Amino acid sequence: MSPFLIVGLGNPGSRYANTRHNVGTDFVLEAEKKYSFKLEEKKNLKAFISKVILKEREVIFSIPTVFMNHSGISLKLLKEKYNIEIKDILIIHDDLDLKVGKLKLKIGGGHGGHNGLKSIFENLNSRDFKRIRIGIDHPGDKSKVNEYVIKKGNKEERISRINCIDNGLEILEHIVNEEWDTALNNLKS
Repeated sequence: MSPFLIVGLGNPGSRYANTRHNVGTDFVLEAEKKYSFKLEEKKNLKAFISKVILKEREVIFSIPTVFMNHSGISLKLLKEKYNIEIKDILIIHDDLDLKVGKLKLKIGGGHGGHNGLKSIFENLNSRDFKRIRIGIDHPGDKSKVNEYVIKKGNKEERISRINCIDNGLEILEHIVNEEWDTALNNLKS
């Protein structure tokens, strides 16, 4: 059985820490606390990674060190290095089409204008991986999106994102163990 790869999307650097666009990165950082592992930078993979065992399954947690729009480069390197099957990849990312506080699971589908997902589609030549979509809402005007996603939001919004991350972590082991229906049934948002 190939390892299971969990990738939290975001932009590198302290300027983007805890911003809407970095909710995927925040997810992996919270998993690091929950499961007591340490992410280490692997320059050749363009990512921070850590290997752990969850319910007898090897899991690789990863945060790309490249900017969001180039996330697919890191994913392709990870997939090839560890011989990971597409069905064993989970991407955690922000979603403008979901209200703040909403979390959705998805397999496949389109990119919805998300440049990180576009890069992954292009580099993996597939859309058939699993996703945790965390809602950040839309600013209402398309011209404001680029600035909106790199802001932190107000305190209430940040708390809602943390609650979504917690919910995602509660169902994570079900996803890793291919218990998709159980994961769906345990969603709180």
